Amino acid sequence: MLQHSGLHEQKDRYESFMRMVREWRHLKMLKRSGHGHDSTGAAATTEGSCAVLYPACPQPGKNLPSDWKEAPSENQWPYAMFIAIDTNFRLKRKMVSDDDSDPSLSRGWGYFVEEGPYKEFIKEMADVIQEKSTCSSHSAVNMADTKSNHGLAATGVGTIDCARHNMKLATGVGDLQKGEKYLNMDYLLFSALRGSTYKSLNILYNIACQWHKNLWDRMSAFPLSMRLQVVDMTIRFFVPKFHLPAHVAKCHTVFSFNFLPGVGRTDGEAPERGWANINPVASSTKEMGPGARRDTLDDHFGDWNWKKVAALGTRMQ
Repeated sequence: MLQHSGLHEQKDRYESFMRMVREWRHLKMLKRSGHGHDSTGAAATTEGSCAVLYPACPQPGKNLPSDWKEAPSENQWPYAMFIAIDTNFRLKRKMVSDDDSDPSLSRGWGYFVEEGPYKEFIKEMADVIQEKSTCSSHSAVNMADTKSNHGLAATGVGTIDCARHNMKLATGVGDLQKGEKYLNMDYLLFSALRGSTYKSLNILYNIACQWHKNLWDRMSAFPLSMRLQVVDMTIRFFVPKFHLPAHVAKCHTVFSFNFLPGVGRTDGEAPERGWANINPVASSTKEMGPGARRDTLDDHFGDWNWKKVAALGTRMQ
């Protein structure tokens, strides 16, 4: 009777419950991606294989004609991938716990890159000096080494999206340590495009004018498995339309969607619309340990992608 009268103190089950939530999310991710009952076991899951792909994105070997590579360059535009690069400084994380105490259940299986190789590479390249931007309104870059990071393990996240359909790409999300550094964004881009066979890429970034200058020189420092075969590709760089007016006059023509063929009426601002969906969880995830935060954000990114795929049928009617 004491147990039901309120006189007997009940054991706090909150921590156990939250652990069950993480496990449930993890198992549902494996099930939905077909790895829950894999004969080789869940541990054989490969990087990015649990990410939800969008049927309308060009995917060689899945939804493109068998002879798409043979099309002349002027007719390659339907098979081009639109890649959007962006950062979100609301998705911070305080210095709570560490990877040993709170590891991620999925090791780069979804949208976040595998943390170990990513952090190791960033650490090895820590002494590389980043050039200052010569364009205007690039404070996120110029202040990369001066931003206050007191008490923060991550100052935000960088992401790689499909700019046409506003979908997070597999292994294209990672933590930022000191502002919007090229090194982080390079790694996320090459990670998201690893193993791809695209012949045409349209890359959108609000600081593309400065970031792209020495991109291929910086790529030479990356592992061979992450390097793009740029000799066989057509790669163009754009600044999203809302951000372009803040740039110097030269950028208004060189990086504008309005003056290059094969891009339609793309505005390039897809990631900005996606932040409105994920920002409400920022106040919770900034208090989490590294593994819990990555798993939680992975689950939300997957939910965003899944809902867009599930609603495709009704939207096409």
